[in-house]
Amino acid sequence: MRSLAFACFAVGASMALPAREFFVASSGNDADPGSREKPFASLAKALSVVQDGKGGTVSLAPGEYLVPTGVALDGGHSGTAEAPLLIRSEVPRAARIAGAREVHDLRPISPAEAETLISEDARSRVLVADLAAQGFPALAPLPDSFRAPGVEEVFFGDLPLQSARWPNDGFAAFTEVIDAGASAPVHWVTREVYRPGSFRFPSERARLWDFSRGVYLHGFWCYEWADETLRAASYAPDTGELRLAAKHGYGIGNPWHKDSPRQFYAVHVFEELDRPGEYYLDRRDNRLYLWPPDSGSGAPVRVSLCRGPLLRAEGVSHLVLRDLVFENGCGWALQLRNCTRATVEGCLVRNMGLGGMDCSGGADNQILRCEVTRTGSRAIAMTAGDRKTLTPGNGSVVANHLHDLGRHDWGGGRGVTLGGCGNRVANNLIHHCPTGGISYSGNEHLLELNEIHHVCLLYSDVGVFYTGRDWASRGNIVRWNYIHSTTNNTGTGSQAIYLDDCDSGDTVIGNIVFGGVGRGVLLGGGRDNRLEGNVFFYLPKGIHVDARGPRGITLDQPGSWNLKAKCEALEYLSPLWRKRYPSLARILDEEPLLPLGNVMRNNIFVGCTTAFSLTRDVKPEWLERENNVEFGPAEVPFLPASVEAGPLDLQALPMLWEKVPGFKPIPVERIGLRGL
Repeated sequence: MRSLAFACFAVGASMALPAREFFVASSGNDADPGSREKPFASLAKALSVVQDGKGGTVSLAPGEYLVPTGVALDGGHSGTAEAPLLIRSEVPRAARIAGAREVHDLRPISPAEAETLISEDARSRVLVADLAAQGFPALAPLPDSFRAPGVEEVFFGDLPLQSARWPNDGFAAFTEVIDAGASAPVHWVTREVYRPGSFRFPSERARLWDFSRGVYLHGFWCYEWADETLRAASYAPDTGELRLAAKHGYGIGNPWHKDSPRQFYAVHVFEELDRPGEYYLDRRDNRLYLWPPDSGSGAPVRVSLCRGPLLRAEGVSHLVLRDLVFENGCGWALQLRNCTRATVEGCLVRNMGLGGMDCSGGADNQILRCEVTRTGSRAIAMTAGDRKTLTPGNGSVVANHLHDLGRHDWGGGRGVTLGGCGNRVANNLIHHCPTGGISYSGNEHLLELNEIHHVCLLYSDVGVFYTGRDWASRGNIVRWNYIHSTTNNTGTGSQAIYLDDCDSGDTVIGNIVFGGVGRGVLLGGGRDNRLEGNVFFYLPKGIHVDARGPRGITLDQPGSWNLKAKCEALEYLSPLWRKRYPSLARILDEEPLLPLGNVMRNNIFVGCTTAFSLTRDVKPEWLERENNVEFGPAEVPFLPASVEAGPLDLQALPMLWEKVPGFKPIPVERIGLRGL
């Protein structure tokens, strides 16, 4: 029923076209009436004439529309169910709303400027532009620590370029920590961090850098699931000690594995401007230094200007954004705040410094058939609905292609981040992310029919689907997703579905996992989860269960995971919550720290080293397991000889589950973009 409701609204939004229409063209004039014959020149002008609550269509001709400070819509821009406000590209994805301005007058670098460049070739190839002389505003300084800085970048044609870095590819690594700047772990992985730390730099390369000009290091400073960029304060050539200028949240070095290499690279280092496609922004003197990737292509060079969202809508209802391109900004492409029945459909978002689309509050908002790529952090964030009253937000993220994310913020580089209550994420294709594909929190979400591959590329202790640390995050359904070709890094590695740190009350049903990850499902000490009808191929561990609760939870202690406090904040003992989640109401009376109430039924394991992996602190009788079946690869005739020999033929899967009585068929023909 939920899927049908979403589908009906999508059709209605597409068909209910308003009567009046205004036109915008880069060759137009804002003094003209905005007709097709005499169009406006700017989106801002068009928006000013539809600020009367009557809806209308704003049609943009092909071309670039620069919004250096973004555009904003408020409640006056609302339409109605019969006449929404539609902003569209006349030719799909040919009208570009852009946050970057073209740079001209690039001159050869002077010998004096080039003197400290390490590459001799660079000294004759690098070009320079004086941005201040061209009317660009002052460049924003880089903070001492950041994940995605949200400041200016450089683009060549349709691609973001690389700020000068070392090494050019891959990572450097250090093993010797001189000053962790932090205590031993005080709870689980948490440490008290006193000061910026230091380490022995693993190369003589740092001798060539001017630290007063700025050197930044991006890497995993403590754990393989917490990256950050930190400014380097100083380097001592005689000892090789590099001291950081900002504290990392967990300190320097892994306290559990003291000799474990910590990977990093240096970035925004002028001296390392040493190959085509790299640049350096001098934020003090407002200059761009660039080694163009292809001097003969004639592609424009642009520097991003817009630090806020390219388009922000606050309190708008019945808004449709269709077939537009949003590109080349410092921050988010779109922010929708407390909007109702807003639809973003068929749009392309690319080259943003932070994220793609951020939709929070309101209800009945949709992101449909869009593509989001090359963001600094995530693609789509959606939070809607009220957890305390269990009121659904009815938000939907459906049929989007989300890929090549997390350029600056590896940990945030997911396809979808979902929160609130009662939202749906379906039929998306997500790939090439440094961390997992989808993270969610809250209640009553439906995550289904997605195809996700080539994720978890850099992170460890990560899930393709991830949620965690909440007893009250119940009623979520993860079903009918296809996960394959994923990286399993060292350490805790990757899991297809990660119910972390006592997360409870989820249903994981009918998912297909074809190799790649270390575990199909990691159930980290949680309760009342149902794992049913999943199919796992070629995994080291199919379903992993541990009992971390007694080690991670101290009830009524603020420094713990606060699971009880989170329940109380939602009034989990109210009549509404007691009726919806009766087992949660009894949790404190039934050994709350143990992983009880978990049901695992009708799961299929093919070629898995271990079907069920239970840690020593888990008693088998705590788990309800029924009709879970293991097959050897030779028993499945359509199965590739290995993951590398894939792909998996999804259409042949019924031949497998027909051998398992009680197995509910998975609608493989509906999975991913192809299932629409």
